[in-house]
Amino acid sequence: MNKLNFGCGEDIKEGFDNIDVQINPKIQKSFNFDKFPYPIKENSYDYIWSRSVLEHLEEPDKVLNELWRICKPNAVIEMIVPYYNNKSAVSDMQHKHFFSDTTFKVFVDETCRINKEKKFKIKKLELVPTVIGKFMPKFLREKLSLFFGGIISYVHVELIVKKD
Repeated sequence: MNKLNFGCGEDIKEGFDNIDVQINPKIQKSFNFDKFPYPIKENSYDYIWSRSVLEHLEEPDKVLNELWRICKPNAVIEMIVPYYNNKSAVSDMQHKHFFSDTTFKVFVDETCRINKEKKFKIKKLELVPTVIGKFMPKFLREKLSLFFGGIISYVHVELIVKKD
């Protein structure tokens, strides 16, 4: 199984190709994630892991489409991004985009409208609560998080790559 740690930073994972924008001797490739296409062959990966990367990039939809290109059919792209109204999302001046669970639902549907077929299927979509949010029932924290910050910390999504 070919696995990619996309935007690894200092989190080098054993058994993964670790790539980042930063140069580090432990990283297999370093390049600008906002320049397309990536210097990676099509259909290279079965699994891509990315944590707290997408929010730093100029065009997240293009990044996801590029990850689709380098994935094999039925590959899984697993990502964690900060929830839009959590302090961690807005406190980093390098964050260019904000995400909710709806962001990924709309993205999957939009790719279908543009390409006439779905490029992704959502396997998992979870709102990860903050320490305070864990004290609330799931249905309540997900409703309250629309109005109050500090309840949801991250969006955790797994996308299945659909190719013919």
